[in-house]
Amino acid sequence: MGSCGVPPRLVSAELKEQFRSTVSFAHQDKVEYICRPGYIKTVSGENTLVCGADGTWYGRKDFCTPKQCPHPGEPANGRLSVAREFLFGSSVNFTCDTGYRLFGSSQITCVLKEEAVTWDRGVPSCEPIPCAPPPGIANGEHSGMNQDVYVYGDTVTYHCHTVRGGEIPLSLVGDASIFCTTTDGVNGVWSSPAPQCKVVVCEYPRVDHGKLLTRSSDYTYGVTVLFSCNFRFTMQGSETSMCKEDGSWDPPPPTCQRSSCDDPPHVANADTPNLADNLFPVDTVVTYQCRNGYQFSMGETMRRIKCLPSFTWSEIPPACERVHCSSPHIPNTKPSSRKAMEYKYGDTLEVTCDDGFVFKGRGSSITLWCRSDGTWDPAAPECIAGGPELMELIDLAAKASSLEFFVEIHDILCFLLFSEPHCPKPNIPHGIEIKKSKNDYTAGTQVDLDCDEGYVLRGSRSITCLADNTWDHVLPFCDRACGPAPGISNGQHSGLGVKNFPYGANVTYTCLEGLSLIGNKSIYCTSEDGENLTWSGPAPECKVVWCPKPTVQKGRMTPERFTFPYGVVMEFSCDEGFKLHGSARSQCLADGTWHPPVPTCQPVCCSRPSWVVDINAYKEGYGVNDKATFRCVSNSKRIVTTCSANGTWIPPLTCEKKEACETILRYKAVFECGIPLTELKTLLEVQKLYLEIQKLEKELRGIGRG
Repeated sequence: MGSCGVPPRLVSAELKEQFRSTVSFAHQDKVEYICRPGYIKTVSGENTLVCGADGTWYGRKDFCTPKQCPHPGEPANGRLSVAREFLFGSSVNFTCDTGYRLFGSSQITCVLKEEAVTWDRGVPSCEPIPCAPPPGIANGEHSGMNQDVYVYGDTVTYHCHTVRGGEIPLSLVGDASIFCTTTDGVNGVWSSPAPQCKVVVCEYPRVDHGKLLTRSSDYTYGVTVLFSCNFRFTMQGSETSMCKEDGSWDPPPPTCQRSSCDDPPHVANADTPNLADNLFPVDTVVTYQCRNGYQFSMGETMRRIKCLPSFTWSEIPPACERVHCSSPHIPNTKPSSRKAMEYKYGDTLEVTCDDGFVFKGRGSSITLWCRSDGTWDPAAPECIAGGPELMELIDLAAKASSLEFFVEIHDILCFLLFSEPHCPKPNIPHGIEIKKSKNDYTAGTQVDLDCDEGYVLRGSRSITCLADNTWDHVLPFCDRACGPAPGISNGQHSGLGVKNFPYGANVTYTCLEGLSLIGNKSIYCTSEDGENLTWSGPAPECKVVWCPKPTVQKGRMTPERFTFPYGVVMEFSCDEGFKLHGSARSQCLADGTWHPPVPTCQPVCCSRPSWVVDINAYKEGYGVNDKATFRCVSNSKRIVTTCSANGTWIPPLTCEKKEACETILRYKAVFECGIPLTELKTLLEVQKLYLEIQKLEKELRGIGRG
């Protein structure tokens, strides 16, 4: 049998006096221990070790456990770091709530003093983090002038002194309110520098080719102005600008750049659509049409001008001059009393044949008319010899002895002198003759055609009867059309002056400056039944539509505006500590209302989770910056926290779950997964068997040591 040496030295216990001097022990010898100061014997278990046959000491060595210090308590406005037990030799740490700093040691240790365990030092205290007095400002003061101490969270608001009458008021430049905060958790600092009270005046905001819509006696710091551009000028830049602290405008005032040519020049004796007060951007083309009987030059009755990139017209057309007819050359005629080299549109000329000559079908004299196309009407005829038979008939008519004989001779003369070939009458369904150069349809007759209202002419608008009794063009036809486009008050459309519009034609409406177009900008000619034509819809309206200023308490809107016309879209957001209720965007409608309705800003609220209890009061909702002290339901941990501006708690509300809670939640999760009861019963039995095996192994290890 072997022997054992000196028994092991234990941290928590020491040998009794009678065993300390012995250095060798026989098999089965026992030694007894007593607990060291700061330790206490456990309720169960022997405090002895036995010398084994192999020379090793056997037995439990944990028969002495550390004594426990009393709970140290928590400082006001602070908390104790989580510790399960306050055992001899262990340490605990303290921290302060936000806005407080620690005075004293942040850590204390459970030690032995005079045979008893106690804490080596007292619990520290948490004092509010102080700030130095807020800085003073020239020509102003703050709301905390009568306050001696400033601590974390305190806020002061500055204002400027009132000036005497007639002087420019002082502007507060910078943050009006500052608050005491901290960056290192120990020292207090102010959130921003103090503002300044000074005279800030911006220059009068001038905009060439524009005007200022908001006027003020003084343009001081923070004043916002609104601009607009003159007619036919477009704004480049922001329509609003604010006076900055350095006396400049931010953003800079806009520029008004020309975007349209002026009204087209007037041209005498020419027709052009009524385009006054319209916009004429680059490449706009305006057409001039000379009136009937006038022309720009020989054969030119139409002229077009274009708006150039320099916003000037490509040319100023000359006046339309009357069409000229050349002097007709007709042989065998007597000299005219009114002889000219040129004749103008509308002039007349009487021509008489020489004796013994007559105009075929017209007698011996005829009056010619200078037409709008520079030809004579009728076309210059020929003087032909009358012949003896014709002269005899004329003498017989002059000497007729009876009325019956005179009528007979008259009819023969009319047939010989005035009978001419004719073209057929141009009968067109729904067509009308708007002008005819002669009273009949003999050779040379020119007829101008048009259609009834509701129809449009397809083909040549003017036809002329030829010498072979045919028309010079295929007869046109009248097709169904839309009538004049519906008019609009305080505006106009692109089809002014046009009476009929073919299928598919469209017109576009515009309003006078300052009015809003309500409805479809364009309408077109269409058919609903495949036969009749109609406009696709009614004309829009030009109205003054303004929505009221959308006011959101504790919020702001963008872009910054002073007027809110039809169609404008505004976006909304809330100040810190407030939450938007409703849509973040809204548009001004034609009825002067906002859609969706203007939202509201409601205070942010922090809720109390179910796993904590408010120690001081029972509330369901807490406002921004509200402080609360909660106790965890699971482990009684105390948490001091603050409701933040985004509706969360800082620091977060976190509670450690006890092992029992975790087990319950784990089984709860099993139930929620839908496992059948039979399978769940099997799982529980397996878990129970596992725990029994662990217990048995622990007992066997204890026996082995014994």
